[in-house]
Amino acid sequence: MSKKTIGIAVVAILLVLVAGVAPYWIGTKVENEFRDGIAQARTEFGYPIEVTGYERGWLHSHAVTQLRIEDKTFDIEHDITHGPLLVFGWARIHSTMPLDVAPKLDHFFDGPPLVADTRLGFGGGYRIDIHSPSFDKDVPDYPDAHVRWDGLEGHYARDDNQVDFQLGGGGLQIDAGDRHVLVEDIALSGSGSAMANLGNDDAALDWGSQFEASVGNYRVYEKPGLFDISYGMRLKANSTQAEDDTVELHAGYDITDLRVKGTPSEGEPVDIDIDNAAIKLDLTGLQADPLEQLIVAMRDLDPANLSPEQIQARTGRALIELGPQILSGTPKLSVAIPAVETGHGKARALASVGLFSPDELPQQLKEMAREMPVMALAQRLTLDADVFVDQQLIDWTATKLASEKPAMARDLRTQLDALVQQGLLMREDGAVGLKLHTDVNTVVLNGRTIPAQQLKPLFDSLFQ
Repeated sequence: MSKKTIGIAVVAILLVLVAGVAPYWIGTKVENEFRDGIAQARTEFGYPIEVTGYERGWLHSHAVTQLRIEDKTFDIEHDITHGPLLVFGWARIHSTMPLDVAPKLDHFFDGPPLVADTRLGFGGGYRIDIHSPSFDKDVPDYPDAHVRWDGLEGHYARDDNQVDFQLGGGGLQIDAGDRHVLVEDIALSGSGSAMANLGNDDAALDWGSQFEASVGNYRVYEKPGLFDISYGMRLKANSTQAEDDTVELHAGYDITDLRVKGTPSEGEPVDIDIDNAAIKLDLTGLQADPLEQLIVAMRDLDPANLSPEQIQARTGRALIELGPQILSGTPKLSVAIPAVETGHGKARALASVGLFSPDELPQQLKEMAREMPVMALAQRLTLDADVFVDQQLIDWTATKLASEKPAMARDLRTQLDALVQQGLLMREDGAVGLKLHTDVNTVVLNGRTIPAQQLKPLFDSLFQ
C-alpha cells in the first residue's frame, strides 16, 4: 500500500471517528450548557423555571422547561439541533411558548404567541432572537371590542459578562365601543454588564452600560370631546466609570406633544398642550468599590430563604456600613427641567445637591464623621437651585383659576408680589423665580448673601 493510500485511509478513519464521537460529545456539552443556563436564569434573574425533561439524541435533542407565574405553571418546548458541522456555534435551540399561557390567547394567535431561537456560540456566548406574530381580531364575547397587535421582534445576547438586548414593535390598538387605546412605535434597548460572579476575586463590574425605552405615541381617548390624552415619551439612562475610580449615573425622561382634552361632568373643559418637557438627572462622584459591594450584598438577598423583615434589616445594615463610603468623595446630584414649552409660557428648573470633601471639614466635625458617619454627611451638604416660571404662564394659570376659584387667583398674584418684595423670589427676563446657593458657611439667595442670624426669621416668614 502506498504512503498516499495510507494517508487517505488515516484521514478517512479520523473523519469516521469525528462523525461518530463529536455528536455525542457536543450533545453532552449542549445539554450541560442548557441546564446551567436555566439554573443561572433561576438564581441570577429570579425566574421560577426548571428543566423537567431532556431527551438527548445524536444530532437533535428535545427539552421541556416548566415556568411558574404566580400560582400557574406551564411547559415550554425546546427543539435542539447540534452537531460538528454547524457553522453558527455549538447548537441552535428553537423554543415555543404554549397557547395556554393566558386565557383565550389561542383565539388571537394561530400558533405560539412567542418564539425564541437561541444560538450557542463557540466562544461561550449566546444570542436569543424572539418573535411574537401580529394579529388583528375581534375579542370573543365582546362584539364591540377589537384588538390589533403589530407583533414584536428582538434579541438578547450575552458574551462573557456583557449583555446586549433590543426589542421593538409596531404597536397595539384596542377599540371597545367609544373607548380606544393606541400605542405606536415601541422600542426597548440596552447594553452593559450582567453583574454576574461579582463575588469572585477576579471579577469586576463594568460600569459602562446604557438603557433606552421609547413610545412614539401613546393615546387613550373616548368619543370626541369627552376625554383624550396623548403623548410620546423616551426614557434614557447610562452609567460610566470616571478616571478617578468613581461612578456616574445619568438619566433623562422626555415627553413630546402632550395633549389633554376633556369635558368633565362638572366644571370647565380641560385643554392642556405641552409641546415638549424633560427631566434630566445626573449623579456623579460615587465611590466605585463600596458601590459594587452594595450591589453584591443586595443581589445576594434571596426572598426564597429570607423573610421581608430579614431582608429589610440586612439592607439597612449594608446601607449604614457602605453608604458613607460610597459618599466619601464629592458626589453631586443634579436635577434639571429644561424649559417646558406649554403654549402659554415656559417653566424651567435646575437643582443640585452635593457633598464637599470630608478633608474640608473642621477637626471637630472630622471626629464626628468617625463616630457618627451618617450624621456627619449633613455637615457636608451644598445646595444650588435655579427655578423660574414665565409671568405669562402665571397669568394664564391665574385666569384659569379665576373662573372657578377667584379668591385663590387673587391670592396667587398677591403672594408672589409679597415674596418678591421680601427677596425670597426675584423677577428676571419676564419670569419669576429664585436662585439659591448654600454651603457650610454661606447662604446666597437671589444674589444676596444672608448672614446666619437672619436665616431663622427669614424662613419663619415663609410659614406666616
